[in-house]
Amino acid sequence: MKLKYNLIIADDHVMFLDGLHSILSEMEEVGQIHLATEGTQVLRLLNQFDDIDMVISDINMPKMDGIQLLSEVKKNSPHIKYFILSMLDDVRTINKVVQKEADGYILKFADKEELKDAVKDVLKGNRHYSNKVKEKYMESKFERKQNSHIELSKREKEILKLLMEEFTSKEISDKLFISINTVETHRKNILLKTGCKTTVGAVKFAIDNGYYDE
Repeated sequence: MKLKYNLIIADDHVMFLDGLHSILSEMEEVGQIHLATEGTQVLRLLNQFDDIDMVISDINMPKMDGIQLLSEVKKNSPHIKYFILSMLDDVRTINKVVQKEADGYILKFADKEELKDAVKDVLKGNRHYSNKVKEKYMESKFERKQNSHIELSKREKEILKLLMEEFTSKEISDKLFISINTVETHRKNILLKTGCKTTVGAVKFAIDNGYYDE
């Protein structure tokens, strides 16, 4: 086991980044800490330094967000631990982070001792997700299991995806080369199958049940 681990921490809020740097610097396990304010800068640092052990990043960052960055790091440097520190606790984001195999995920309102313990845990080779994140993930898995009997046709999924992207019925009609009446029929069938009262509810259903997870 190494005595000191070198980190990159990335967040586009400089004051938060400075505070995070201060907290992690207190840890005896931590060696060098490199700072970045966006994802592509992290990739440049990884090319510059070949002794990085962990990347800790936010999700919402300019140029390349934390989930895109997670994919790149895992693809090109799978030995590097990747730790998400974010305010986002919605089901869709959590599912994406789990699918991309992040080593850790805790929320920004955690206290500094929880953060330190989580970082230590991941450096030891464990996965560490905060209780809140795990609860949300398990709830989403339970809901998906409950809704697994709901089967939408290929066309209904197509239309639901376009609705999620805020296309109007007329725009969907033009895009799919079908009549507006056909679009509306599919929309009604989607509501009937999902048990939702509105299109907004159906879109939420699609997101929560992972129809369009990347």
